[in-house]
Amino acid sequence: MEIDFVIPWVDGSDPEWIRRFNHYSPKKKDMAIDIGTERYRDSGMLRYWFRGIEKNAPWVRKIFFITDGQLPPWLNLDNEKLVWIKHEDYIPQSFLPVFSANPIELHIHRIKGLSEAFVYFNDDMYLINPVQQSFFFKNGLPCDSALIKCISPSMIGHIQFNDLIEINSHFDNKQVVHNYLTKFFNLKYNFFLQCMSFLFCFNRQFLGFYCSHMPQPYLKGTFNEVWKNCEAILIATSQNKFRNIADVNQYLFKYWQLVTGKFTPVNLWAGKRFFDLKINNINAIGKSLQNRKIKEICLSDAQDAGDCYPVIAELFSKKFPEKSSFEK
Repeated sequence: MEIDFVIPWVDGSDPEWIRRFNHYSPKKKDMAIDIGTERYRDSGMLRYWFRGIEKNAPWVRKIFFITDGQLPPWLNLDNEKLVWIKHEDYIPQSFLPVFSANPIELHIHRIKGLSEAFVYFNDDMYLINPVQQSFFFKNGLPCDSALIKCISPSMIGHIQFNDLIEINSHFDNKQVVHNYLTKFFNLKYNFFLQCMSFLFCFNRQFLGFYCSHMPQPYLKGTFNEVWKNCEAILIATSQNKFRNIADVNQYLFKYWQLVTGKFTPVNLWAGKRFFDLKINNINAIGKSLQNRKIKEICLSDAQDAGDCYPVIAELFSKKFPEKSSFEK
């Protein structure tokens, strides 16, 4: 099976990027718009992302590296597996420039040469131990979990609500659960979470799904199907240059795969660890890097995370001391 990886990246310290960011950013504070600086900060950890991929997923066909025309000076563009994609290469010109991850994600299926099966990463998600293709795809389908939950209100929560509005306008909760009963209630899931899902499965509308902020496997066909059915909200989101409370995001495609049964049930958190990047999490992060059972780790950035990166970089340099072929 041919599987590609997709990862976006931005250098928020680039003077030209800052000039355009300031030009388009709202002049007055707007609670509906998120322009947090942590969303654009280069952690300096990208080289370890590439080292982890080369060492732990050598079977990947291509890596599509998405930027706004920026490149790390150390990146080796001659690597035959690396494809540099600029926003203008696949996002329609009418939506550019863009400073929000949401439009960058919504148009991924337009990337020329992208395989039908791909895994979407953020640059805070790392492969730290060897994985097989079956970690992401089984029987030609993305590995995922259909566990129903209520969504809490927040900026991302509101965006997930918007995703659910689209899902509920096309699907009936009870009918979907009936159609894919063994996928919504599967022995691979945590028993307690299955019980929680059971309480919500009799509603006509979906209240939300458990999501892990981890690499997400997708089928390109799902993107085409969602665009065919939800074009209006996808265009509206693409017109927002900054993350907006009225947006939808990539989870709309994830939810669509779940409610159409286009996934293979797995334990959502098996082999994965998520950490908010804080000083008091450093020891736990170091132990996770040494644990061979953990395959993926996410180090979620925050406004006060900058002081952590020198320590984290040292931990990763010990985990991946050798340059990858993606480095000059």
